[in-house]
Amino acid sequence: MHRTWLFLIGISSICMASSLSDFAQSTLLLPPPPAVNSEAYVLIDAKTGTVLAEKNADKHMAPASLTKLMTSYVIFHALEQGHLHLDDDIHISTKAWNTEGSRLFLNENGSANLQTLLKGTIITSGNDASVALSEHFAGSEENFSVTMNRYAERLNMHDSHFVTATGLDHEDHYSSCHDIAKLSSHIINDYPQYFHWFHEQSISHNGITQPNRNTLLNTHSEVDGLKTGYTSKAGYCLATTAQKNNTRLIVVTLNAPSKKIRDQDTMALLNYGFRFYESALLYTDHTNITAQPVYLGMMNKVNIQNQEAFWATIPKGAKDHLIIDVDIPTPLQAPISTLDAIGTISARIDDKVVASSPLYSEQDVQSSKGVSFMFGYIKYLFAKWF
Repeated sequence: MHRTWLFLIGISSICMASSLSDFAQSTLLLPPPPAVNSEAYVLIDAKTGTVLAEKNADKHMAPASLTKLMTSYVIFHALEQGHLHLDDDIHISTKAWNTEGSRLFLNENGSANLQTLLKGTIITSGNDASVALSEHFAGSEENFSVTMNRYAERLNMHDSHFVTATGLDHEDHYSSCHDIAKLSSHIINDYPQYFHWFHEQSISHNGITQPNRNTLLNTHSEVDGLKTGYTSKAGYCLATTAQKNNTRLIVVTLNAPSKKIRDQDTMALLNYGFRFYESALLYTDHTNITAQPVYLGMMNKVNIQNQEAFWATIPKGAKDHLIIDVDIPTPLQAPISTLDAIGTISARIDDKVVASSPLYSEQDVQSSKGVSFMFGYIKYLFAKWF
């Protein structure tokens, strides 16, 4: 195994769904996160998925209208695949029109285009709009829920099961703070072309103008999404994202006792995250990190690179403690494909790995043949054993 240590006065890489909180508090003397009243919460970095603070983050709970984040994600993907179009004219069934709870005030047996229904789902949490979207895409809300659960599996949302497109209470309909934060991060990173709808201030339809139910959008300039929720079972719920400089955070709170407390909990967690943590770019995508010899191949050496931008979340003030490790199994043997990871780059502070990402060859390397292969094999054995 080839290992290189790089000492950086700077920042680090990417570590999906790892936790810095306990390490940072004990080793770097950071204070614990604020005490909040919501039954469950999680605070993560949207770029890396790193968990900065949490309470009951994997507990199965009613998500209320945070469900509509998955409804929206399914539709976003269908738009990207060309299965749907923003100007699709969608029939409003009696079931959609009659759905209880928050509404866009659609007309029974009328129609509306997909963009209007999607914005109505996101901005004013219209249950009628959500059901109409689900019926248009999948034929029924029941069929749509099957698709929602397939997407949840694909996104590794292991603590979620969806029964409705709206989030209305059902005993078999649940999610978790951690899963909703993952989903929120995917919306932000996978579909930036639609993300702006999550911070639009209002929507007008049928002569009725309704405000965005996330009032933090009006009171805190750094907050720019995502979704509110409430039912009697779920309590007050909120998935929120905010950005300062290069750091974008996501907070999910579930089952707060009131809207005011929900908002206070969210802002306390955001303030904590921005005060004590930062995310930063170490390497842009496709940066050559190192070069390594190759045996039994048509090339003698290859550049080793990261394919995606290499981000990490670290505690503020910890830059001087950062060490980057590059681990590559040696000797490298052809054939080598650019599609296959051949090593790892990781960042650590003391003995805590805070970020890691796979490394790839810059080029495909074909196996050598004939005499070249024979001599190359001798060199390979020598490199392997000596």
